[in-house]
Amino acid sequence: MEPGLSGKIAFITGAARGIGATIAKSFAQHGCSVVVGDIDAERAGSCAESLGPAALGVRLDVRDRDSVDEVVAKIAQKHGGLDVLVNNAGVLCVGAFDTISATEWQTLVNVNLTGLFHCVQAATPSMKGRRNASIINIASISADKGGGVFGNVWYAATKAGVVAITKGLARELGPRGIRCNAISPGVVDTDMVHRFLTPELRDSLLSRVPVGRFTSADDIARAAIFLASEDASGITGEILTVDGGFLRS
Repeated sequence: MEPGLSGKIAFITGAARGIGATIAKSFAQHGCSVVVGDIDAERAGSCAESLGPAALGVRLDVRDRDSVDEVVAKIAQKHGGLDVLVNNAGVLCVGAFDTISATEWQTLVNVNLTGLFHCVQAATPSMKGRRNASIINIASISADKGGGVFGNVWYAATKAGVVAITKGLARELGPRGIRCNAISPGVVDTDMVHRFLTPELRDSLLSRVPVGRFTSADDIARAAIFLASEDASGITGEILTVDGGFLRS
């Protein structure tokens, strides 16, 4: 069944590479005009160019409210509104709880939580009144585990915050016609994660995944398409875990 996304406007943050780029590509393939936001303006532009003339690449620093407001204003001016916001921008932090500096902690909070705060507050006025408007946040199974795969306890805390925000926004934004859900990925072998995947750790983790493979960026993109689709029009406040059964092993 077609997801009913043709002609929609989708804004994906942290979309120049990895999961974000794959999500952007998937929305473009389903007929959306996609805005690729990333702090790396050159890669954002290249990603958007690969998606076709309907895509737009913009520099976006989610930590900076002025940067976010500028991008959202550009979307409103070009398209008249916004249908889908995917809050994908995020940073990872690993290591024991007492080895992380205050600066690293502040970076986690600034990107993973404050960045989401900025994007939601800036984007929701442009989403009000749009048919089946949808916010999709990228969480992590670290929120369930309290860290311990790659992300540590501090990373997990920010992703647990994403889960709480998602549930609260579903309640507050529902009356405005905006749904809010989250995707909680398992281990995804992206550039951000790959450097930590030693052969020994890879084998150990794979032995604990019932489906026998790591989660792919395509798995996450398909989940995002579903949550934004007409098929999910009655779903809000949910956390969709996409981990191949890792948490159940």
